[in-house]
This record gives sequence, C-alpha cells and structure tokens, in this order.
Amino acid sequence: MRNFKYLMITLGTVALLGTSCQKQIDIKPQNSVESDLALKTSKDVQGVLIGAYTAAAARGLYGGRFQVTSDFLGDDGDFGYFGTFFGYTELNNKTITVDNSFTEGVWNAGYNTIGVCNTVLAHLDLVDAANKARVEGEAKFLRGMTYFDLARLFGKAWNDGSPASNLAVPLVLTPTTAIVDIQKPTRNTVAEIYAQAITDLKVAETNLGIKSTYASSAAASAVLARIYLTQEKYDLADAEATKIISSGEYALVEHFVDEFQVKEQATRVFNTSEDIFAIQISNQSGFNALNEAYASSTYAGREETYLFNQFFDSYEDGDDRVNEQTDDSFTSKFNNAFGNVVVIRLAEIYLIRAEARIKKASPDLAGAADDINVTRHRALLDNTTATTAEDLFDAVKYERRAELKFEGFRLFDLKRYKESTYSVDGDGNHVDEFVWNSPKLVFPIPKRERDANPSLTQNEGYQ
Repeated sequence: MRNFKYLMITLGTVALLGTSCQKQIDIKPQNSVESDLALKTSKDVQGVLIGAYTAAAARGLYGGRFQVTSDFLGDDGDFGYFGTFFGYTELNNKTITVDNSFTEGVWNAGYNTIGVCNTVLAHLDLVDAANKARVEGEAKFLRGMTYFDLARLFGKAWNDGSPASNLAVPLVLTPTTAIVDIQKPTRNTVAEIYAQAITDLKVAETNLGIKSTYASSAAASAVLARIYLTQEKYDLADAEATKIISSGEYALVEHFVDEFQVKEQATRVFNTSEDIFAIQISNQSGFNALNEAYASSTYAGREETYLFNQFFDSYEDGDDRVNEQTDDSFTSKFNNAFGNVVVIRLAEIYLIRAEARIKKASPDLAGAADDINVTRHRALLDNTTATTAEDLFDAVKYERRAELKFEGFRLFDLKRYKESTYSVDGDGNHVDEFVWNSPKLVFPIPKRERDANPSLTQNEGYQ
C-alpha cells in the first residue's frame, strides 16, 4: 500500500509540474500523465501491484460489499434489513434502482481493480526476471476473479439463455494513461468475459506457488472451479478442486467457530489453515464491510440486519453452525471488526467437488458423500444418509446454505439450481416470488456510467 501511495504522489507531482512550470519546461498536455514517467523500475511496478490488492480490498468489492450486495439480493427470508442505507433496502426488497450507490460501488471498485492490474501487466517488461512470473500471475488472478464476479452480477446467469449473446460488462485489457485515451467501450458477452477470466486464471495457476497470503495457485484453481461449476463443466470443476485438496497445504479448522476468529475484542488475526484467499484487515488498514452490515453494535456493526425464524429453522437438529449468532438476532461470523474478509476457504472447495462428482457424466457418488461428510463432521453432524444422485444433490445444497451463509454465495447458488427467491415483510414472511432468472436479480448498469458512456446498454427491466 505504501508503494502505491508513493506512485500516486509521483503522478500528482508530475501533474503539478505540468501546470506550474509552463515557462521553464517543455510541457506535456495538462490532461496527460504518462505512466512510464512514474514507472521506471521493477520495484515501481511491484508497488503498483500492492495497489491492485488495495483496490480489490476496498469495501465496495472484496472488502465485503460484493458479498453483502449479492446476499441481500439472493436472500429469501433468513434475515431482514432494518437500517438507514436505502441502497441495502432496495437490494433486500429486490427493487434496485439505476442509481443504487452499492451496486455502483461494486462496479467502480471492480473496474478500479482491473485498471490497476492492467497498468501492472502493461509494464511487465520492467519487472526483474526473478519476480516477473509472480507479478503477472498475481495481477491476472485479481483481474480474472474480478471479471468473473462482475459478469455474474451485471449479466445474466450462464444457464439463462445464450452466454454467447447475453451481455455482461465491458472487457478492458489496457490501462488508461490520459484523459484523451479514456475508453468508452460497449459491453462484452457473458461468454467473452468468462473466457478472459479463465485465460487470466490459468496463467495465475501456472505462475504462482500453491500457498500464499497473497494470490496463489490454489486461489486461482478455486476460482476456476467456481467458473467450471457454473458452466456445468463438472469434470473440470472436480479436477480443479482436487488440485487444492490433494496438495495437503490446507485443512479445515477443528471447530466451525474457529474459522471466524471472533475475539473478546476486535484484533488483527492471520489466515487460518482453511483460508485460501482472504482480504487482510487490521486496526490500521482495511475495512470489513461484512462486520458493518451484519454485526451487532456490541461488535462494532451497525446492528441493522436481523435474523428471522427461517434462519434457525433451516438447520438440521444438532448442526453446530446455527450457533454462530449473537442474541438470536445477528450472525456472529463477522464480529471481529479487524478480522480478515475470507473470499475463498477450503470448505467451499469440498462442496464444489461434491456437486461436480454428483453431476458429471460418470458420477462418483461415494466420493461426493465423502466430501459432504467433511463439512458435516465439523458441524457435529452424522454422515449423510443420502445415496442417490438426487438425494446427494439435496445434501450438497443444504451444506452450502448452512456452511456458507452470509459469505456471498446464495444468489449464485439459486441461479445455478434454478430456484426462486422471495422478498419478505418485516416479520420474515414471503411476499413476492422472484424466479431464478428474473431481471430483478441482475444488477443494473449504473446510471452514472451510462451518462458518461452512452455505448453501455442497460439491462432488462431498468430502461
């Protein structure tokens, strides 16, 4: 982060020189600051890479609001939002407007991250040989993951019509270095964005080590597994998940509660043995937007998202995961205001592999049951009794909901399952049904973006 700040200061200094010394020097255009004026060395480029992590960690993206916005939209009555952020109210009610500040924030933070990654990748020639592959891999991991997630939010689901014609988001692969060079692209298709994400992630998988506090080969494999599961390429999803599990580098923590590292008071924590990729938060840097949205005021949250009875009723008797709540009112997963925001963890990988093993052309039902039982045992439950493909799929769906609540998966799971969600009243009763491919379950292209770039067409239902 420090190097990235120095870069911004350097850019600002260049701009000031261009406006204050016109009589003394040969002036570049005032609206142009060429990146190669600031980036001269390998260290400079690696400093910008730290800036890419800072951008991805913004509260508007993987600092928590990517997860919160998608879960608010996907929720069907586990909780209700009773706060003062009108944008969250719109999401929870499935009534998003084109100027919703939270959906716009995801877009802005996403493209900021992509833009910084593009700057890194455009200057790989400056990076020393010892670090070049790693720098490329880390930048492409962040860009690939971000593009995949933007496509899932602002475009139709992969299984909703034709990905080759459905529009997602613009594909921008080069940095903008001057105002006159600002691009006004059209939206690319869902298939095109997914293809670029896969290309980026495969490079990251090849270039990076299996485990790191930063991006890693395992993290790239995990996002590839998510993509292949979404595309119904089950053999590939199985293979990517198996790379991580078979590496032996990751292990579930013994108790479910330990994964979330809730302390008596907010404090900096480090990745657990289960964490594959996490946004690093401390009392000096970062912002945990999951804590803000979900925790009670006792734990520094806004105390605005309350659990309904459906939350408790959705668990099997004896499931330890239901205890991850405060005063029967709030989830306690994010009670540590300085806790890391975990984006990828091993439990999800077991459940991806279980689902892929059930759905692939030559099913491995026994293997799927074994994977399901990994998360069940940690939750103090007995082995699944499911034996058929249909029953095992139901078991996977239960495990994903019980294990991954509030972590940003529900909306995308419902779309993959082709299942409806609902808006609810103040008591948690279902009001309006929204089928899995409803236009209301897709984010609108932000009004501000379309005002600046008329080439961006709007999503159905928001014109």
